[in-house]
Amino acid sequence: MSYITCITDIMVFCYFPSSAQPFAITAKQEDVISQLKKAIMLNKSITFKGVEEDNVILWKVNIPPDKVKDINFDTTNIKKDLNGEELEATKPVSKYFPKKPPNENVQVIIQIPAREPPLKRARIEEEEPPWTPSPKKQRIMTHGTATLFAGKSIPIGWDNFGEIVNGGCTFLDKTSLIAEFIECNSKASLVVRPRRFGKTINLTMLKDFFSIPIHPDNENYRRELFKDTKIMKERPNLFVDYFCKYPVIFLSLKGYENCETWLKMKAKLRKKLAELYEQHEYVYEKLAARRKINFDQICSDVPKDEVMEDALVDLSGYLRDYHRNKCIVLIDEYDHPLDIAYRYKYYEKACSFFSSLFGALLKGNDKNLEKAFLVGVSRVAKSGYLSELNNLDVFPMYDQEYADKFGFTEDDVSIILQYYNKKDQLKEVKEWYDGYMASKGRIHLYNPWSINKFIRTDTLKTHWVDTGGTKTIKDLLWSSTEDFKNNTLILLKGDTINIGILEDIDYNVLSQKSNVDKVLWTLLYYAGYLSKNENEALCIPNMEVSTEWQGWLTSSNSFELDSILSLLLQGEFSKFKEKLPRLIINALSYYDVPDNLVESNYHLFVLGMFHQAHYRGYKLTSNRESGEGRFDLKIEPTEKVLFKTVVYMEFKVLPKCGNSEKLLDKANEGLEQIKKEALLF
Repeated sequence: MSYITCITDIMVFCYFPSSAQPFAITAKQEDVISQLKKAIMLNKSITFKGVEEDNVILWKVNIPPDKVKDINFDTTNIKKDLNGEELEATKPVSKYFPKKPPNENVQVIIQIPAREPPLKRARIEEEEPPWTPSPKKQRIMTHGTATLFAGKSIPIGWDNFGEIVNGGCTFLDKTSLIAEFIECNSKASLVVRPRRFGKTINLTMLKDFFSIPIHPDNENYRRELFKDTKIMKERPNLFVDYFCKYPVIFLSLKGYENCETWLKMKAKLRKKLAELYEQHEYVYEKLAARRKINFDQICSDVPKDEVMEDALVDLSGYLRDYHRNKCIVLIDEYDHPLDIAYRYKYYEKACSFFSSLFGALLKGNDKNLEKAFLVGVSRVAKSGYLSELNNLDVFPMYDQEYADKFGFTEDDVSIILQYYNKKDQLKEVKEWYDGYMASKGRIHLYNPWSINKFIRTDTLKTHWVDTGGTKTIKDLLWSSTEDFKNNTLILLKGDTINIGILEDIDYNVLSQKSNVDKVLWTLLYYAGYLSKNENEALCIPNMEVSTEWQGWLTSSNSFELDSILSLLLQGEFSKFKEKLPRLIINALSYYDVPDNLVESNYHLFVLGMFHQAHYRGYKLTSNRESGEGRFDLKIEPTEKVLFKTVVYMEFKVLPKCGNSEKLLDKANEGLEQIKKEALLF
């Protein structure tokens, strides 16, 4: 509710809205604004019962007298629409009115919160014209546990559930995730999966199911998205209690790659928060005056830090009051800002800020929060900005919870290959893209992006392209310890290693060399570059990921590797000898490798370079890690291959002070060692 007062000389004339009579109050220019406020509140012409002084706001405006009667001050945004200036309680009257006001249009609007703000639901389908359902454009197919909505095309790069369904695209039904989320006892759930595993699509699906439709969206349109899906067929009761019943806060933390400074990241976040508030601007008119100020602050260009830190918890309160129901919170890529902040060395500032932002929203906010669901790649929650949340449960890929809801299962892959007439390539597809294990090793998973790209391009190759999300890993890879490199050699041979994965990653320990290896193994596992087998041993999951490892270890020359490997295995040694030195010089010159690590890094590089032989049917043996003094690398054929060449390699290091003659002597020494040792095998 608002009242109008006109200041003429030192007299303040107060008006009720419409035709009410004014009353006069004497004020002095040396008074502070709080004294003016008290004088108004003590006047018996206006009832301020139950209203605290701090909640009364005075605004300086300039409105022509003949226009005052046309303004509805209960619905007008005083700051935006009337260019109002809030009068600070501690400032003198003279600050805002430096001299006796002349005979002009100067007013003060008195704003107090409504005693009972009228709360109502957002506009929904009753206000829409008659609605006619339209049949889905996809054909439904089933196989085992999989349901495929077979459409006109594979949605490469689409990450919005509603757009995929309405666009007539092919998609696999993962709607049973909704029931599992509802029935999960966790107040806040964090699911970590490798990049491009369908996390964003699933999050938008949850939003489409739970969120209260805001005009022009409506419940009928929303229900059509889920027609014939598993959740509608198997759990129709959930639609009664949960469908379109909750206000939803959906925040994506993608897109911070170019934020080289904390100021840039904060500016990007401010923009995201402003966009989020604008999605829910329908609540604005029902807010109390003080809340409107904070709302306006978030939408302004430079909100105060303390206002930004409370932006999400405040929004949850606004939505709770408006809809009379608690909020569901969905956060996408929760860990991305921390990875960028670590890369550009402002991790502590970012961690502190996000800790305040999400801590206020997710901890101690039971009156406004129903449940929360977060997704990301790395498990940094407990040591990062969510470290103080004792109500957060983390669900990595190997756990049973949500095991088959992200990624494609074997039934999923089988049915989608069948629809696109590629079932005869299932064995090759499995070799290239299978290998991830979920639910304690009971469920095999494939990367959805890779399967979709294979179907679109009809090409078995590396589709899981590195898009910059692995820079932290690559920066650490070549500064790792000797033990790490030795274990990497084992992995590149196609074997497994038994190394424990950290429960949580703390970026702060990366500066401590003693902990780098543990963090690096954990980063590699959660990023999808390692998997666990049924015995919980670590392994490289498939040929596609193996190719990525190879690319890391050989720098920018990986396009030459296939041809060089073919020359070696086919016995074309002259051509091989010509190409190999150039490749090695170009690749290793990229790295500043300490002298004491030259031999181990060279060995790691060569094994990475020839690792593809493992997928061509050859067996790789490396005895470097055992310290037995045998040949460093052996590549031998199995019965599956055409070329039966056996390759022995021995690595020798010559100090920088050595000359060409000594280099030749070292080479001959290695050759004689190979000849001697080869006779033993």
